Amino acid sequence: MEKSLEELSEEYFAAAEETDQLIAKCRKKLNEAYRTGNYLKTYELKRKLTVLYDQKSDILTTAYALKNYYKKDKEVLSA
Repeated sequence: MEKSLEELSEEYFAAAEETDQLIAKCRKKLNEAYRTGNYLKTYELKRKLTVLYDQKSDILTTAYALKNYYKKDKEVLSA
């Protein structure tokens, strides 16, 4: 099945929302680890959060690139 760039960008935006949910869950676990004094778990969760934030950034960069792919061409042609 072929998809347009707009459809692909929407899938990436949906993936970013899913990543937000994972970040929220991880933050809850991190707060619990802080409260219980489990520093090893705290360290692991901070590393996981860093990866999730990097992942979300990459996903959003790709989503916006797909969404605005043809706008670049229009700007060049109108100049």
